[in-house]
Amino acid sequence: MVLRRPSYASVTSTLALFLALGGGAYAAATLPANSVGAKQIKKGAVERAKLKSNAVDGSKVLNNSLTGDDVKESDLGKVPAATTADNASHAAAAAALDKLTYRSVTVAALPTSDTFGTVGCDAGQHVVGGGVHGDDPSLLLTDDSYPDAGGTAWSAHVATGSSPTSFTVVAICASAATTG
Repeated sequence: MVLRRPSYASVTSTLALFLALGGGAYAAATLPANSVGAKQIKKGAVERAKLKSNAVDGSKVLNNSLTGDDVKESDLGKVPAATTADNASHAAAAAALDKLTYRSVTVAALPTSDTFGTVGCDAGQHVVGGGVHGDDPSLLLTDDSYPDAGGTAWSAHVATGSSPTSFTVVAICASAATTG
């Protein structure tokens, strides 16, 4: 058997293969810590599976980037009850809206006249809204509809046409406490 000397091309290709395969290991072993940054990482190169567990916390999440689908609701704590005075008084005030009272008065209006009508709330209540409704809107014109200065009644001023008609003034009332 005759041994042949390796050719220059064979030696060069073997050396190139050795350097290519060993170069990555050399780079990984010799790169200083924290020397690879965002500029060196290709877009999409870091995937969820490559992240260490708990590597991302709330400080690293872009504000307003999470949606309801991103939140595991079973991990959320229970919302505390309204225990402070401000929350308790707010809750009591909101509960008063559950007890709205509607008051109304029907007023007969003579032909071609200006007529006022007023309906008041019960004692301890304040008017939170109101209005006026004509039995035949073609026979009257509502000039004004408003709460009184004390906030305890609703008033309306209407002008009538050539025929007699009537209108109803409505007040929406709620219990209210004075708050400072």
